[in-house]
Amino acid sequence: MLASAVSIVDSPYDFLVQMDRMCRSQAAGLPILEETREEWLGVQFVLNGREMLAAMSDVSEIVSMPPVTRIPGVKPWVMGMANMRGMLLPVIDLEGFLYGENTKGSEGQRRLMVVELGEVFAGLVVESVIGMRHYWVDEKAAELPSWLDDKLAQYIEYSYERSGLHVPVFNIASLVGDEAFLDVSV
Repeated sequence: MLASAVSIVDSPYDFLVQMDRMCRSQAAGLPILEETREEWLGVQFVLNGREMLAAMSDVSEIVSMPPVTRIPGVKPWVMGMANMRGMLLPVIDLEGFLYGENTKGSEGQRRLMVVELGEVFAGLVVESVIGMRHYWVDEKAAELPSWLDDKLAQYIEYSYERSGLHVPVFNIASLVGDEAFLDVSV
């Protein structure tokens, strides 16, 4: 069949060109992707006994609690400064900032979520970090969990819903833009 489809040619190059044309004319097309879903990535963590999310793009890294040096003259929720690979990192107790109480949970489970947004470089202490979570953008819901209180709700714009469970997204950019968060001196 191949021999009958290829006509007599003058050079090997012409033969290859003819073979290429024949193959392309009989080749099946590539599959067409009919639907794409955009993915959202986040870090799921526990704050005040509740699970929530932070956008992966807002969290530089997650580390175990480093040694922290206390600083005099700051609010109680400012735990102090830590040395992160030669850089001074302010360590903020997120639950202490929101509720005036120290973070619950065992010290072994506490994690430091390092955020770097604009000129703000800080470590936020949370009860624990569960891990990275993937959601489809179309799972985003305007409905928020009923357990949200006023102190936390000001940093929550939406949640992700899967299997009837709404997990709120903590807006770190809103937190670091809050004057109360930036006012650390007593």
